[in-house]
Amino acid sequence: MMIGGGAGEYVVTVESDVEIRNLIDSGQDEEDFTELTVGGQACEYPTTYLVNLEMVKMAIMEIFFETSAQLNWGIIVK
Repeated sequence: MMIGGGAGEYVVTVESDVEIRNLIDSGQDEEDFTELTVGGQACEYPTTYLVNLEMVKMAIMEIFFETSAQLNWGIIVK
């Protein structure tokens, strides 16, 4: 699991042997991009990938503690 960002905007990515999952905020415009600094490097991310801290916490609970947070994930099959 990779969590990056700050100041209320975060990107959450989970990678396995078979897929890459990005946490999605479905309330955002799919065509917009926002600059976010992750790991000291500024990058343009789809605005749908930017989530708040509460969604980050729910993603941690879902991935590591197998709770059902009913989050939206964009899935890229490898």
